[in-house]
Amino acid sequence: MAMTDSWSDDFALNLFNVKDKVVVITGGNGTLGAAYARTFALHGAHVIVTARNSSTLDEVVASTQGTEGSCVAYSSDVTDRTSISRLVGEIDRKYGHIDVLINNAGMAFRAPAEAMPEDKFEHVMSVNVTGTLIPCQEFGKYFMKQGHGKIVNTSSVRGFCGHPDGYTAYAASKAAIDNLTKQLATEWSIKGVKEGFAININAIAPTLIKSPLTQEICEDPDRIAPFLARLPMGRVAETKDMVGLVMMLSASASNFINGQVIYVDGGCTAG
Repeated sequence: MAMTDSWSDDFALNLFNVKDKVVVITGGNGTLGAAYARTFALHGAHVIVTARNSSTLDEVVASTQGTEGSCVAYSSDVTDRTSISRLVGEIDRKYGHIDVLINNAGMAFRAPAEAMPEDKFEHVMSVNVTGTLIPCQEFGKYFMKQGHGKIVNTSSVRGFCGHPDGYTAYAASKAAIDNLTKQLATEWSIKGVKEGFAININAIAPTLIKSPLTQEICEDPDRIAPFLARLPMGRVAETKDMVGLVMMLSASASNFINGQVIYVDGGCTAG
C-alpha cells in the first residue's frame, strides 16, 4: 500500500500518545474533570487541575497517585484574566511547555424562560462563556509563541436544541461556546499558516451525564423521561463516555480536526 511522505509507523503507533504532555483542566473538581485527570495521568501525562478553591481538588490529585503521570492543583478563576495569565506563567515555569487546555469549568441555573432573572442569566454567561474565552485567549497566546497547542471546550446538546426544563441561560451559553470555538479555529488557523503555529480547538457536546449534580434528575421518573425520549440509545451518558473523545482531541490523532463541535449524545441530535 502506497503511503504519503508524512506517514510513518512511529506516527501511527503514537496517534493517541499523551505521555509527558502537560494538560491543564479547568473545573477540575467536577465529575468530568476528575475523570479526565485520572485518565490522562494513567497515560503518563502531567496534569494540572484548577478551581477557584484548590482545596476542593485534593481528592482529584489523590486519585492519580501511583499512576505513570502526575497531577497538581492550582487555584484560579476562569473569569479573571490576571488569574489565568498568572496560571499560564506558573505552569510554564514548572514544566517548560504546555500542550493541552481542557475548558471544563461551567455552571447551570434553571428557571422558566419568562422568569429567568437577568443577574442569573448574566452570571451563567460570565462563567460559561467568558470563562471559556479568557483561558482560550491566554493559553492561545502561549500556544502561538510555542508553535502548537490543543484546546478542548465543553459545550452541550443544549447549544443545538432546546429542552422544556428551564435551561434558557445554559442553552444560550453553550450555543455561544459552539460559535466561539468555530471562530477561534478559523481565525487562528489562518493566522497560524502565516505565522508558523498550529492550534487545534474543538468542543465536545454531551447530553445529560450521570453524576452527583444530576442525580436528582436521573432518579426522578418524570424529569428523566423527556431526556430518555430523545436518546435513541436509551440511557443517559456517563463520564466514561466522554474521556475517549477528549483524549483523542488532545493527541496527534486529531491534528486535522479543527473548529468542530462533536456530539457525545447517544444519538440525540441524529434525528
